Amino acid sequence: RLAPLQVKKAVEALLAFARSKAKGDALLLNENESVHLLVTVWKVPREAKLIRIPLPHGIRPETAEVCLFTKDEPNLSAEQTENLYRKLLIQNGIRSISQIISYKTLKKEYKMFEAKRRLLNRFDLFLSDDRIRRLLPSHLGKHFYEKKKAPLSVNLKAKNLANELQKHIQGTTLPINNKGCCYTARIGHTGMKVDEIVENVIATAKVIAKKLPKSWKNVKILHLKTLKSVALPIFTANISNLDE
Repeated sequence: RLAPLQVKKAVEALLAFARSKAKGDALLLNENESVHLLVTVWKVPREAKLIRIPLPHGIRPETAEVCLFTKDEPNLSAEQTENLYRKLLIQNGIRSISQIISYKTLKKEYKMFEAKRRLLNRFDLFLSDDRIRRLLPSHLGKHFYEKKKAPLSVNLKAKNLANELQKHIQGTTLPINNKGCCYTARIGHTGMKVDEIVENVIATAKVIAKKLPKSWKNVKILHLKTLKSVALPIFTANISNLDE
């Protein structure tokens, strides 16, 4: 569906732009900017949904802070529950989770707005035990959702727990809403190699082709951009797609 050469040209241009900006500001030299895929659709979907996208190349640095919310285990204190899950992660060779917070701890220690705000700013990504996922919105508040840091559900009973967590930690999401026609997915950063970003873009497009409401026919334009760059088009649909 995509022309890899066109994608590569856009990625090279974005990385060259980011490097030229960084040279002008020594503070930016060691900071990687996120690269985003912008998806514009012909027809706004009726319902909002979150499309999860596994990626061939991780988009978060190893230093990224990840928080996991877990359910409360019966007859255990909050601390005992957190220790239980910490041991479970270690047994499965998972060292990418920075902190485990039980549901009991969340309710008790993160009641106040300021505590929630500090929690939101401390972590790059939030994961949630799928057994308590529906209970979290009322405790976390709207800021987690506005900042697109809503916790992603994970199955802590999965046979291959390392795989289950890694696909979320090193994958991405495309939040689709029913209020507008443009959506954004983070698909890389300026510290990655050109080919890695290109492969992530193509992998994302394949998932969008299957999971976007009305599938690929609903894709009008795809752009790539960083926060400080212009949006570079990498795909423009034929007008006949609209008729279909």
